[in-house]
Order: sequence, then C-alpha cells, then structure tokens
Amino acid sequence: MGKLDDIFNSVSDRSLFKDKQILQSNYSPKDIPHRDKQIEHIASILAPSLLGERTSNLFVYGKTGTGKTLSVQHVANELSKRVKDSKILRIEYLNCKLKKVADTEYRILAELIKKLGGSVPATGLPTDQVYRRFIEILENSEEKIFILILDEIDQAVKKISDEFLYNLTRLNSELSNVQITIVGISNDLRFLDLIDQRVRSSE
Repeated sequence: MGKLDDIFNSVSDRSLFKDKQILQSNYSPKDIPHRDKQIEHIASILAPSLLGERTSNLFVYGKTGTGKTLSVQHVANELSKRVKDSKILRIEYLNCKLKKVADTEYRILAELIKKLGGSVPATGLPTDQVYRRFIEILENSEEKIFILILDEIDQAVKKISDEFLYNLTRLNSELSNVQITIVGISNDLRFLDLIDQRVRSSE
C-alpha cells in the first residue's frame, strides 16, 4: 500500500493547477469581472420572481465568449440560493445546440418534461399532446414561477423556426397555478431582428 500512496500523492504534488475544477465547462466563478452592469440589469429584470411574480421575458445576445451564459447563470444561481427553502421559483437550463435534444419542438418539450420529472416517448405523440403534458406537469408543480433559460436559442430557431418560441411565450395564458419566464441567450447579434413580431411582442 505504501507504493500506491506514493503514486497517488505524486499526482497531486506535480499538478500544474491549484484547482482543476475551474477548467470544467460547468464551473461558475464567484466573481465575474467587467460584467457588473450586465449582471445587475439581468438581476433587476428577474428579481420580482423572488416574490412569485412573473417577470418580462429576457433575451441576452452578443458575441461568443463575452460572458452572456456566465452572467445569466450567475444571476440564476443567486436567485436559487435565496429560494432554496421555499417553493416559489424553479429555474431550468437547456442548451439549444445539443443534438437530439433541441433539433425539434417535440424534443425540446420532451427534454423540459424530463427535467421536471415527467416523461414522454422519444417520438410518436402529436406535438400538441406533448404541450398538454408539459402544461399538466407545470400546473402540478409547487413552484409559482418557472424560469426557462434557453442558451444558443438562435440555433433552435434556425432548425425549427421561431414558432416554438412563440408557443412557449403564449403558454402563460393557459396556466393558472404557475407562470413561465423565458430567458433566451444568443450569439447572433441580429437575433431579435430575425424572429417574428409576435414573439417580440411577448417580451
């Protein structure tokens, strides 16, 4: 066992990194430099959700690597910390660039249903039936507000069209126990110009 101890200890001794966790894609730093104004703006829009109030939909767009996802997730984490002992708010994240998850409206809904603890077949049901299942699960949840973060939302719009986004933004009219807020993140600076006026009016 002595040799094994030496081997395992030597690995930590010769590591080039103080903390390799920082290099992981899901790492979220405590401080995000040079994004204070943007983070505060996102937080000011989403803050009423702490009181169980639905907020405006939010679209964050900018060039790749400018900290959009990081800033949104930072605010989401802070919101989650403040409601961890209550059932006011639920936040879910979906990357729309994931293959076989966000390439059809059906699959996006199926993934969201899965995140909420439900299930539907991978294929085979009419899309409106999957929407009904999604609404049913939401209505039976204990939370009052559901914030849905759709990262790289422009990718889904290119694959599917913006009809699915319009449908999501209109779901609140069918919900009575819970309300949805959509947070879209896009690398396409022209994203809002490309989507239908009906979607923009739902913001």
